[in-house]
Amino acid sequence: MMGYKNSKTRACGALTLLEMVIALAMMAVVFAVIVPQIRNIRIGWDSKEGIAETLQNGRVLTDHLSRNLTGAVRITAVSAPDETAGYIEFENNDSNALRYDIAANNYVEFGSVGDLYELAGPVSQLQFTCYDGNDFSTPIVDVNNVADIRFVQVETTLTNPAERGQDKTFATQTYIRTNYQDDDAGWILSGVSEIEFDTNRGREPALCKIDDTHYLCAYEGNGSDGWAVVLTVDTGNWNISGETPFEFDNKKGEEPALVEIDNTHYLCAYRGDSGDGWAVVLTVDTGNWNITGETPFEFDIKDGGTPALYQIDSTHYLCAYEGNGSDGWAVVLTVDTGNWSIGKGTAFEYDNSSGREPALAKIDDEHYLCAYRGPGSDGWAMVLTVDTGNWSISEETPFEFDNKKGMEPALVKIDDSHYLCAYRGDGDDGWAIVLRLGPPILP
Repeated sequence: MMGYKNSKTRACGALTLLEMVIALAMMAVVFAVIVPQIRNIRIGWDSKEGIAETLQNGRVLTDHLSRNLTGAVRITAVSAPDETAGYIEFENNDSNALRYDIAANNYVEFGSVGDLYELAGPVSQLQFTCYDGNDFSTPIVDVNNVADIRFVQVETTLTNPAERGQDKTFATQTYIRTNYQDDDAGWILSGVSEIEFDTNRGREPALCKIDDTHYLCAYEGNGSDGWAVVLTVDTGNWNISGETPFEFDNKKGEEPALVEIDNTHYLCAYRGDSGDGWAVVLTVDTGNWNITGETPFEFDIKDGGTPALYQIDSTHYLCAYEGNGSDGWAVVLTVDTGNWSIGKGTAFEYDNSSGREPALAKIDDEHYLCAYRGPGSDGWAMVLTVDTGNWSISEETPFEFDNKKGMEPALVKIDDSHYLCAYRGDGDDGWAIVLRLGPPILP
């Protein structure tokens, strides 16, 4: 029989030993190239994470140091200026003894002396260099002479936990107003005491001084109604107490403004029922500090928001407010000191585009500067003239003092021709400008 080859049973060629060795060698070369790159990528990623963490810890630590040392009233102990594992102890405004130092695990710790907690780290350096108030170039070497310390520089180095990560050094400096009780200590703000004068609600308060220890406070209270209370300040310990609150309008009393009539009577204008303009005379009994109110008077039947008040004389008061159409309106309110009823003159629309959140300052007996949020929510100002014969109001040419934003202005007189105006401006940031009366200053 003739033989033949079946394709199904034909033998397949296999890799030789040489081919396998070559393939393994090529794979080894590829891995030798890739593995270090992967490791470098991992190290780079870890390094970036380490840098971000170090920067964040550094910012937190320096902000913490600056904020707390600024509130110190005296330094009580500090390490030598060449000590890299330093410490500082100080007393703050509340007479608390506080301390910064480095713990055994190289973390910066902070807290009351004897009760510290970890703040940030790890660090390889925490160094305090102190100076007196007259020489900021020569450090104080004698650390026992802490009474003269007025200026503290702090330098700290945070270690980067990542492999090949670079450590970062941060520095901050603070002027210490020690012994702030002295006459030459400068102007230091601190909170003394606080009181919750209304446990239900207390929006948009307005204040008016009664005497050296008593103050009338009108506000939007419970139910958005109009409330008032006498606050008493103890000038011995600066504690505040509140008398019994009085509800002067049981329908609505938003955005109140206050002005003194005499030692026991006060005019209060506010956005009342239906959003209209209302006013009321509040009477304070200086024997028991109770408050009573006369019958409220509706001075604008359409709208009367964010009123501002200024006394013209003992019976007349200029009231600027956001009236009909959110326009700028003004009216003279008259108080009858015989029966404490309120009347009004003819309302005057000083801006027919917009006139929100007005503020008033007196120029003279017949002229008043009015700053307000005008068209485009920009900052506007104008002079209002009051005719003391018939109590009518007229206006001068408006001036746009900020063409981006000028909301919620406040005014105060500097001299006869200059007025300081603070307001919420561009970016909702705090802005201020001096407004000048008179012809423009030419370049």
